[in-house]
Amino acid sequence: MLETQRHAIILELLNNEGSASLKNLIREVGASEATLRRDLVKLAARGELRQVRGGAVSLDLQKNTARRLRLEGSAFDTNVEVEVAAKRAIAKCAVDSCEDGESIIINGGTTTFHMSNYLQNRSMSILTNSLALGVELIERSANRVMFPAGEANRKLNFILNPLDDSVTDSFRASKYFLSSRGVNPRGVQEADPLVALAEQRLSKLAQQTILLVDATKIGKSSSYAAFDLDHIDRVITDDRATKEDLRMFADHGVEVTIADRAEHQRNAEYTA
Repeated sequence: MLETQRHAIILELLNNEGSASLKNLIREVGASEATLRRDLVKLAARGELRQVRGGAVSLDLQKNTARRLRLEGSAFDTNVEVEVAAKRAIAKCAVDSCEDGESIIINGGTTTFHMSNYLQNRSMSILTNSLALGVELIERSANRVMFPAGEANRKLNFILNPLDDSVTDSFRASKYFLSSRGVNPRGVQEADPLVALAEQRLSKLAQQTILLVDATKIGKSSSYAAFDLDHIDRVITDDRATKEDLRMFADHGVEVTIADRAEHQRNAEYTA
């Protein structure tokens, strides 16, 4: 394994856990103790961690909770910064469609996560299974935030609740917002069956199911179809959607809202 790869794994582990022992690093990285000690010295010299007896701790241990909870952080943090202008425009349209006092559901995903930027001064009841979004809303807004009961899945950045949950099942929402890996004539696409099941379950609690998807994801396939297109009430996408894309949604009676990326291009750099 290359040194840069080892450093990335070490920093990611510290980002998620806050600290790590040498024993844990040996197990996770698969390198020798001597090699890892040298890695820690280099990373400490660059100001990326602090060495302690028997291991290391993150310099951000006491701050940026939401970022540490973006599980499998390199994937989430990378994806959340892809197509930022489009995702922000879409997220703003989604929040603008809501009224204060509404109860809404927001599923995990990088596009739905951007809704946090526009929910800061709103007052709603929000049920979400996204750890990162939930923490962001708790820290930066006055919205009432609820999580479903279940297990926090670090790989997926989801709270997965396959068992009965009386609190969640009794929640009723006007709108359910979700993003996805892709959407095509076969429906809304996801890579993981547990994510698809979570999306189906939450959709039953809302009057409307609204898909947030930038134009680059239209036509893409993945392993599992969470919903048929007939199940989607509305799609919010960006201004790059083609006539063929729009026809696909129209053929299934799906309302389409086009978000204009222009006003978000200048400030496209994401800040958590």
